[in-house]
Amino acid sequence: MLRGMDLQQIFLFPVKDAEARKHFLIGCLVSLAGFIIPILPFLALYGYAARIAKQIFNNEEPRMIAWDDWEGMFKGGARMLGVRMVYSLPILILTIPIFIAGIGLPIFIENANSANTDSIMAVFTLIMFGAFCLFIPLSFALAIIIPAAEMYAVDKNEFAAGFRVKEWWAVFRANTSGFIAAFGIYYVASMILMIALQIIMATLIFACLLPILMPALTMYLVLIMYVTIAQAYKVGREKLLQKEAALQQG
Repeated sequence: MLRGMDLQQIFLFPVKDAEARKHFLIGCLVSLAGFIIPILPFLALYGYAARIAKQIFNNEEPRMIAWDDWEGMFKGGARMLGVRMVYSLPILILTIPIFIAGIGLPIFIENANSANTDSIMAVFTLIMFGAFCLFIPLSFALAIIIPAAEMYAVDKNEFAAGFRVKEWWAVFRANTSGFIAAFGIYYVASMILMIALQIIMATLIFACLLPILMPALTMYLVLIMYVTIAQAYKVGREKLLQKEAALQQG
C-alpha cells in the first residue's frame, strides 16, 4: 500500500535545506496572496504542485524548484483545478439545495401554521440526516478517485485527458490501495496540523501569527497531497504497464 513512499522524504522535502526553504517561502507568499486575490494565486500554487508531481513521474526525488514558469504554472493549475471541479459537481449538486433550504427554513417556519412547525422540523431533520449520510461516503470516495484523473491530466499535459475515464480508471484500479494510502497520509497530516493550529489559536500571543501560519500550512499541505498522489499514480501506471506487457507476452 505504501510502495515507493518515503514518508520522511515526503514530509521534509519542502524545507530540507536553505534552497528548498527559499522556494517554500515564495510559495507561502503566493498562498497568502490567495487570501486577498481570488483564484489566480491558487492556480499558480497548484500548477507548482503539478511540476513537483512530474518529478515523481520521472523517477526523481521530490524537490523544491524555482518559481520561474508562471504561465506554465497558471495553465497547469487551471488544468488540475478544472478537472477537480467538474468531478466535484455531485457534491455541489447535493450541497446547494440543502444550503438554500437551511437559509429558507426559518422564514418558512415563521410563516407556517404553528401546529405544523414540529412536523416541518422533523421532516427537515430527516432530510438533513439522509443528505449527511450520503454526503460523507460520497465525499471520501471522490477524494480518493478524483486525484487519479488529475494526475492523468498532468501526466498527459492535457485537460481533456482528465475525462478519459477508461484510461485513468485503469491506472487507479492498478493501485487502488496506493491512492487510499495517499489520501490517508494527507488526511492524517492535515488533522495533526489543524489540531496544532487550534492549540496555537488558543494562545493569544501565537494567534497573532495566524496570517503567517495559514498560508504556510496551505502551501505545505498542497505539496504533501500531490507528492503522495503522484507516487500512487506512478506505481499504478507501472503496474498497468507490467500487466499489459505480461498479456502481450502471454
